[in-house]
Amino acid sequence: MNDFQECYDIAESGKCEPFWDEVYHRAFPNMTNHMRGQKTKCQSQIFGVDRIIYLENGKTITIDEKVRTKVRDDIALEYISNDQKNTPGWIEKDLAIDYLAYAFLPAKRAYLFDWRMLKRVWAKYGSDWKTKYFIAKAPNRFYTTYSVCVPIDVLQHSCTIATIIQL
Repeated sequence: MNDFQECYDIAESGKCEPFWDEVYHRAFPNMTNHMRGQKTKCQSQIFGVDRIIYLENGKTITIDEKVRTKVRDDIALEYISNDQKNTPGWIEKDLAIDYLAYAFLPAKRAYLFDWRMLKRVWAKYGSDWKTKYFIAKAPNRFYTTYSVCVPIDVLQHSCTIATIIQL
């Protein structure tokens, strides 16, 4: 059984802060500061803003953070968060973020995906991926969450292709 609260607590714990600090310093060399999104658990689920990055030029970047405690060769894209209420998963939502940061803690590795590109590839390939790749069913106490596990190289390649606009 999956325990949403346990996964949420890991992601929200201060134990991950040194990891995220190093990730964001490497990803954004002109970063001046970053902070956790100031929100309730409910707002986190609705808007997705887990982190706000402040750059030297005044720009802010918003990030949704996903943490996995086991290293895999895929990215699990959650398309149903609660099967009992038919609630869309985070990949189906119009989140208020610039990037998705997807981390494998044991490997000390994070992938940054541009949210607009990720949404574009999901719209194009999501249905096919759900028939082609493993569907992870995470039973919680009163509901089940569904994610499609897309190989990292496939997802990265698809996001790269999505940056090309052919008229």
